Amino acid sequence: MTHPIPMPQDSAIAPPSPLPPRGASRAGEPPLVVDLDGTLIYTDMLWESLLLFLKTCFWQAWRLPLWLLGGKAGFKHQIASRVQPDPATLPYDRALLADLVAQYDSGRRIVLATGSQRQLAQGIAAHLRVFDEVHATEEGVNLTSSNKAGALVRRYGARGYDYIGNSRVDIPVWDAARHAYSVTTRPFTLGDGRSTTQMGSLRGNPLAALLKAMRPRQWLKNLLVFVPMLAGHALTTATLLQSMTAFVAFSLCASSAYLLNDALDAQDDRQHPTKQKRPIASGKLPLPLAMAASPLLAMLAIGLCALFDPLLLAVLLVYFASTLGYSFYLKRILMLDIVTLSLLYTLRVLGGSAATGITPSFWLLAFSFFIFLSLALLKRFSELYNLKRRGQDKTSGRGYTVADKSPIAMMGINSAFMSVLIFMLYFNSTDVLARYHTPPLLLGIVPLLVLWLGRLWTLAFRGQVNEDPVLYVSKDPISLALIFFCCLLALAATL
Repeated sequence: MTHPIPMPQDSAIAPPSPLPPRGASRAGEPPLVVDLDGTLIYTDMLWESLLLFLKTCFWQAWRLPLWLLGGKAGFKHQIASRVQPDPATLPYDRALLADLVAQYDSGRRIVLATGSQRQLAQGIAAHLRVFDEVHATEEGVNLTSSNKAGALVRRYGARGYDYIGNSRVDIPVWDAARHAYSVTTRPFTLGDGRSTTQMGSLRGNPLAALLKAMRPRQWLKNLLVFVPMLAGHALTTATLLQSMTAFVAFSLCASSAYLLNDALDAQDDRQHPTKQKRPIASGKLPLPLAMAASPLLAMLAIGLCALFDPLLLAVLLVYFASTLGYSFYLKRILMLDIVTLSLLYTLRVLGGSAATGITPSFWLLAFSFFIFLSLALLKRFSELYNLKRRGQDKTSGRGYTVADKSPIAMMGINSAFMSVLIFMLYFNSTDVLARYHTPPLLLGIVPLLVLWLGRLWTLAFRGQVNEDPVLYVSKDPISLALIFFCCLLALAATL
């Protein structure tokens, strides 16, 4: 007997096919009861629903404390009545699901028992088509721990079922079960001395997933805080330490924003061929851990700046507020998301200026805005290029369609060469004569910039640039060589 294991995209392709007939070899066994949150799925439906609510109904967030006063079951009901995550996009434990399908096909009764709200649980059961019964939170009863154990004993009797769970709150349910199974590597010891048996996929280290979700490679962007020190030729121990403080603060703040953004975008990311592998989207990083780490990192960054310099704190708060606005709303608005991204790059430069006390020149700010605007447009262009290549039309969670690819490219190329023009005008300014001993050497940077930006956009049209151009540049030997020669010419011009 075979039973299709639904993949995330199944529900969008065709209606469910009729189920094949079931066998009867295991029909006489006690039912196998399966927990949902953290067991059958790697994530938690309450957190999934809560974040979807914040993403789509942010202006109603003030209702959340009021709903909590009605108890956890009432809170779950209020959230579920307003938003419901798509069951087809959830990160299922495929090994466990395959085992359930095999037992279901052999005639055994499979039961879903979860603390999630009934409407959500029934939606998942209808999608998977492998459960004979569903027990879930409803009518003011939060079906977890002792409440779940009592409900199952009343339905099947003591030791009248087998149970698969994942945490200490499941111990009362395991104690009343015939056989106790856990998806965790480390077994749980029960009250009668028994231990749980591992079942399903092995779970990874959540701390390793947290570090990956913090995206330390993206901290390369925060090297921009060193630009004012370098452009102002203020290479001292004091300015280096000041810039390093800004770098640490912006890195912590950026990681906080990445965690929040990935949590809010989890359902959209699961429909993307590469983003679905992100720690939160894949379920490797539990949402509660991600949502606890995000504000903690932000508070560390704010505290560091508050101790160091009020002006740096002001710039960081503007940066953090902008990232929050981007995560919750701005990223869904055509062009406003791109301008916001370019401004976030420029705010890093301003953060370095605030930390060192070096006033940025008009030329530096104008150059940084247009070159980073070009890179932000390049990011969107690459996303649309890949979207068209996959045969899709509209970005998920963004305000673009593949028809926008051409104007995005035109604006991006124009912005790139606008930054080159600004650099050429800077070459004729009084700032150059005051700061450089051999200004003509700076002219050598112009063709290198044209080569670098032109090559990036040409490769983007070939579909060879990653959707994050900054990460692409960090791994591209030719880009790194061109940037190195630009820095070398700037250094030679100062001597």
